[in-house]
Amino acid sequence: MKRSEFIFGTAIATTGAVILPNLLGCSKDESEQIINQSPHFKYLEASGTHYEVGKTIGSYFAKEIAAAQRGLGDLMASIKGIVQLAPDVFYDPFYEAAQNLFPDYMEEIKGTADGAGQEMETLFMTNIMMEIVYRYYELSGKRAVPFNSNLGCSSVAYAKNGQLFLAHNEDLFTSFINSMYVVKMAVPGKPEILCLSYPGLLPGLPPAMTEAGIVQSGNDICGLHIEPTVPMVFHFRSVLDAGSIQDAVDRAIIPQRARTMTHNIGSFTEKRIISVEAAPTKHQAHEVDGFYVHTNHFILPEMMDIVIDSESMPSSLSRFDVLTALAEQNTVPDENVSNELFTQFMSSHNGEFPPCVHNTHDSSTLAHAVFDFDAQNWKLLYSNPCLGNARTFPMI
Repeated sequence: MKRSEFIFGTAIATTGAVILPNLLGCSKDESEQIINQSPHFKYLEASGTHYEVGKTIGSYFAKEIAAAQRGLGDLMASIKGIVQLAPDVFYDPFYEAAQNLFPDYMEEIKGTADGAGQEMETLFMTNIMMEIVYRYYELSGKRAVPFNSNLGCSSVAYAKNGQLFLAHNEDLFTSFINSMYVVKMAVPGKPEILCLSYPGLLPGLPPAMTEAGIVQSGNDICGLHIEPTVPMVFHFRSVLDAGSIQDAVDRAIIPQRARTMTHNIGSFTEKRIISVEAAPTKHQAHEVDGFYVHTNHFILPEMMDIVIDSESMPSSLSRFDVLTALAEQNTVPDENVSNELFTQFMSSHNGEFPPCVHNTHDSSTLAHAVFDFDAQNWKLLYSNPCLGNARTFPMI
């Protein structure tokens, strides 16, 4: 009997039966009450080597990182169970690929783990949880955890006659709302970075802005094929070290990619926005002209044959349709396209799965961002955009 046949034929029950926890444990009204108690995301400035920056972040946000780990308790138990089945399948290839290609960013994770008092192995597994879960699903044909269908993010970009905006709703586990933070990072020889961050994860997945004028947001794509190579967080982190938009795109499309994602990349200085759909086997880039909507499925013609998890589609299609309709209804003169218009789009509660998510199946809109390319600033809202809790950061 082959090793993989033994693994997936005898030990599946220990991980396949784990149920995703109630990550917040409260009703919608209670969730909003908790959200409204906080004025905004906590903020930190960190400088030094990659390891030193990571350690500063881990030390300062140790409580937030620990809280996030507790909130993901059952999920992380399931992921650790998968890794224990076959570390050479579910952990080692990702670790080795990341270490070989992006040793600096591995140092950031190591520093964060040391600063937060976490095991490096645990924090690395947190950073690659989607690769582990979907590789297990692909190889065994069984779901390790029942991710709900409302975990995706929504983006709307606009570029026309010199006006450019990139707007984004960052949606994930409601339990993260009081654990996320904003960090300004400075590593010698690289652009300074201002980023919204998930607790303990590498910067780059949530919206971010850099000293070089690069901005980025991402849309998770639940592709069913996983390559045992570089996890997605490293690609998003790498884009933030780019010196130009072409450099950023080149970093997003390197062939060593474990899973599917969409990078929405812009340049304040070059006045361009490019959306990059990337899979382990291929990619396609699209330069934004007019309104451009993206949620959690591929829409560019070269990417339509990539197999996506069908359970992620209802939410993605619902939000895509709502936002596309809003964009089509707003065929206004260019001078009337404003920062606030995109916040209105993203505040919509229309559709079966609306863009503005209020603790639906333990998922919420955790933040709303609008990058204004003319003003060269970033409007960041804590939690749902409809709550109006905004802070604006100038280009660093």
